[in-house]
Amino acid sequence: MELVNIEPRAARAAGRPTRPLPRWATKPVRQLTAGELAEALEYLERHRPDDDVLGRAVAGEFARRTAATEFADQTSTPPHP
Repeated sequence: MELVNIEPRAARAAGRPTRPLPRWATKPVRQLTAGELAEALEYLERHRPDDDVLGRAVAGEFARRTAATEFADQTSTPPHP
């Protein structure tokens, strides 16, 4: 699933000024960094709170990535004597 922001097109059609797309907006969700996922979640919460499908996809990927990082951190530490 790709994050695609259609707001600039709609704004141009309505004659409103457009703002540049965030750098993460055109990347597939799986290619976003953890920071970009956090930015995307924050953006969706502010600007598109009704987009449940996209919000769940981004939140799910963020949770998966966070859990994987936590697991890697826990398993890579040698046991204490």
